[in-house]
Amino acid sequence: MAQAKTSELAQIAKKLHHANGFFCVTCNLDEGLDLNDMEYMDILIFQLERLFECLKDVDIQPKADILASLQTWFGERINEVNKVIKQQGGLEVDIGLKAPSLLSFLEIAGKLKANITGSKENADKIRMAFRNNFTEFARKFNEFIEHINILLRERQQAQELLFIVDGLEKTATVDIRKKIVLEESNRIRQIKVNTIFTLPIELMPQANLLNTFSRLVSFPFVKIRERDGTIVEAAVQRFEEFVYKRIDASLFDQAETVRTAILLSGGSPRELLRILEYANMYADEDVGQITRNDLDKGIKKLAAETSQYVSQDDLNKLKELKAANQNNLPMPFDKDWQDLLEKLIVLEYNDGSYKRVSPLVEASPLYQQYVG
Repeated sequence: MAQAKTSELAQIAKKLHHANGFFCVTCNLDEGLDLNDMEYMDILIFQLERLFECLKDVDIQPKADILASLQTWFGERINEVNKVIKQQGGLEVDIGLKAPSLLSFLEIAGKLKANITGSKENADKIRMAFRNNFTEFARKFNEFIEHINILLRERQQAQELLFIVDGLEKTATVDIRKKIVLEESNRIRQIKVNTIFTLPIELMPQANLLNTFSRLVSFPFVKIRERDGTIVEAAVQRFEEFVYKRIDASLFDQAETVRTAILLSGGSPRELLRILEYANMYADEDVGQITRNDLDKGIKKLAAETSQYVSQDDLNKLKELKAANQNNLPMPFDKDWQDLLEKLIVLEYNDGSYKRVSPLVEASPLYQQYVG
């Protein structure tokens, strides 16, 4: 779903970005930071860099004294870092402090981010210096954000800033994601700026904690079928648009091939793209099209992979789910569903009370044998 989610966020930003709304600053973590080694402090520095880039684009120049205060604070932290690095015989962080300006601070933020993403040793020292002084950093950050909000209103650009931080689910491990969101929750609370974070599904069990300092909104998959199996044609048509905007219709042997792929996706844009990718693996280059036969081969392989680690306990839960849907009954949440949701063995719709087994799992011999 990642590509569709990013596209949807871009549309949301476009709608919100206006004089009576927000000045939207999008931060794609997979483009700006190291997905294998990331902390919340890295994200904040990246947010500042992206903010300065966007301010430069619309020619908004913060007041010199505000910039000087923030730049001086950053300079002091870098001096602390360099003292430690020098003692250990490493290469110092060179940010070349200049007279405070939009461009000078953009350069500082860029060089800090480069050191965070380029050197593990320097990254840890920079993070430590900022964490040890985080309360003061948060105060400086918040003062600067409020100053920018005033400038935006005076320039009739927007009413307030809004950061959209996308790509957290792409970080290398669950531990990185949990550390950023859960272990850093006290620091997140101290930053007073409108921010949309897209969170991975494994953090849903922590909803109560997250709701103490944010508003949590879940985005279920698109409902392709009702509980009784009836196809939701309007949803299928939207997915057809989704496919044909990315892949020319002439590259499929027939429209029915695309429709079948959509139904097998279960309403997940990401799964749909994965299905088409697997079908393409079997496509004949000389033919120059994805055929229904190619799709069937791709589905067979993908179904086997998807169901490979389904346990007997999982199959028992899937039997429960099938029976509930046949009787048009909602399924209450329990912790056993979480693992199935994270693995996309089960897909969730509506408010979360409507769940269905992934059509890819349903297509597997294992499911057919034990659940039917």
